[in-house]
Amino acid sequence: MESTELLFRINAAGWLDIANHLNECKENFSPSLDTKVNINEYATKIRSNAVTFEAWAEDRLVGLVAAYFNDASRGIGYITNVSTIKAYFGMGIAGSLLFNCIEYGRERNYHKISLEVNSQAKPAIHLYKKYNFEASHKGGEVLKMSLKLNRNSMKDRDYNKELKDTSDHKYAYDFDFDVMHGFMLKSFTNFFRPGSLLELGSFKGDFTKRLVPHFDDITCVEASDEAIQLAKKELGGKVKFINSLFESLELNEKYDNVILTHVLEHIDDPVLVLKKINDQWLSDNGRLFLVCPNANAPSRQIAVKMGLISHNSAITPAESEHGHRITYTLDTLERDAKAAGLNVVFRTGIFFKALANFQWDRLLQTDIISNEYLEGCYQLGHQYPDLCSSIFLLCEKGK
Repeated sequence: MESTELLFRINAAGWLDIANHLNECKENFSPSLDTKVNINEYATKIRSNAVTFEAWAEDRLVGLVAAYFNDASRGIGYITNVSTIKAYFGMGIAGSLLFNCIEYGRERNYHKISLEVNSQAKPAIHLYKKYNFEASHKGGEVLKMSLKLNRNSMKDRDYNKELKDTSDHKYAYDFDFDVMHGFMLKSFTNFFRPGSLLELGSFKGDFTKRLVPHFDDITCVEASDEAIQLAKKELGGKVKFINSLFESLELNEKYDNVILTHVLEHIDDPVLVLKKINDQWLSDNGRLFLVCPNANAPSRQIAVKMGLISHNSAITPAESEHGHRITYTLDTLERDAKAAGLNVVFRTGIFFKALANFQWDRLLQTDIISNEYLEGCYQLGHQYPDLCSSIFLLCEKGK
């Protein structure tokens, strides 16, 4: 049984660690790595010139992404190696290391990362597409792919348009308002801190209205000015509204509770915003209530089996129109929270869900679904959080 206790590091591996790892992984490449390069020389080049993103099991290097970030003038990085020892396949190691590499380049103002992959290496290509790499050129058996790192893409977005229903998909369903909002609040209430509340992404104020009985001091930040106008009509002077992007938002206060529900998946740079929450907006004893749609909800997994979407975490065209940038699992959501410096103190799921939202809307118009059944789905979600409609992390300020 291989050890599953993993430690992620940057630039900790020596030449021998890298050479041994590549020798263990050489048959995973197509063709075998040692038919393309001298592994000892390649390990020397990586150690001398590349930034290495590493996964360790005790003293064994089990995962490695190596990238050259040597062209700061043009802002272009190049990934030369992505490898995982076969015994550690299926643990998300390559994805985690790839994410760390991307964030490394983004934080240093690189605007592009490129790589090359064998055009027949379908699992590798699938992984790179998951992290938004796009094919740029195919020459023979080599497929060139690249990822644009653009912190400023939010400036081109129309947040009012993103809130509009499309021809085949609503921005929000009755199921969200009538079922999920109530169970979200139920999941939160025992964890609320006394004091102030900041809601990031308040939409038209539907969930805000549920928060009003619990707090006297509520501030809501929303990118859509149209949504704010509707919320103001509904809530009047009970809430302070700010029309702003989170990325450019400056607040003079710190808050005891920060609410971010079904919003993070819309943000171009989620770790940046989570870091602002941790560093600037959470009080010392404050709590972040972070909820996102779940990529592994049975309704999405069924859609994959039906051929409606390619994989659990895919972003559908309708979701893209509504501004979705990522579809989270519990693990990837926790990864981003920790990358931002937050301390995750509790994680769970909210509402076991095997049907799509539009199907729930139809059912809710009948007498088939009772309140007891809904409560049962909520309770079952605590037992199977990875199979819920939404995933919930309770976070506190990292030290």
